[in-house]
Amino acid sequence: MAASTVWKIRKDAGIDPAPDRSSSTWADFLRSQADALLACDFLETVTLPGTRM
Repeated sequence: MAASTVWKIRKDAGIDPAPDRSSSTWADFLRSQADALLACDFLETVTLPGTRM
């Protein structure tokens, strides 16, 4: 299926194209995910035999 066919089908259905997304840097990603990354760093699991992971 050609891209122009998909474009026509989407246009007829009233679906607009997605907005352009600016690419983010690695630093931006880390800043946005900082809370989750810190939580993972301090996560500890103790198994039934008492082994810590």
